[in-house]
Amino acid sequence: MSHRHFCDFAGHHWECEGAAVRQLLGNTEPTICMCLTCGVAMEDGDHSECSVELIACPEHRDEQMRAMGYAPGEAVEVPNAEPEESSMFRDAEGNRTIGFCLWCNRDFYSMEEVQAHNADDMAACPAFQDLKEEQCMPPVLQVMFEQAGFLSDEEPDDEK
Repeated sequence: MSHRHFCDFAGHHWECEGAAVRQLLGNTEPTICMCLTCGVAMEDGDHSECSVELIACPEHRDEQMRAMGYAPGEAVEVPNAEPEESSMFRDAEGNRTIGFCLWCNRDFYSMEEVQAHNADDMAACPAFQDLKEEQCMPPVLQVMFEQAGFLSDEEPDDEK
């Protein structure tokens, strides 16, 4: 039983017979196609309503590899699957966060916290409430821009 993939190089659907070469994942030989939605082999069951894998078709695979600077059939070195952890999304104590408020610098640990903070015109954000009439950028963002040299320290000249 065949299934469809979408050729991400040439922009068309193509029929697959159950295994495909995934060179961008480091494979040089065909591997069994797995349903991205169900997590089972594409040959097991009906996957007509599931997500379609983006993978270059056999006719365009070599052309895609050349366009990316690889020799056709060459094994692509896949980056380390476990990259070094970033400190970008950690609070001052090292706990994982999902983000922070640019107005009051509050750390968020879940989307529920973000939604509660931003609800009702950001009623839970004291900095936004104090500054929303000022027509200014968020204080945290302003400091970041100043530190990066994107904002000048001089006030703009008043128009005469």
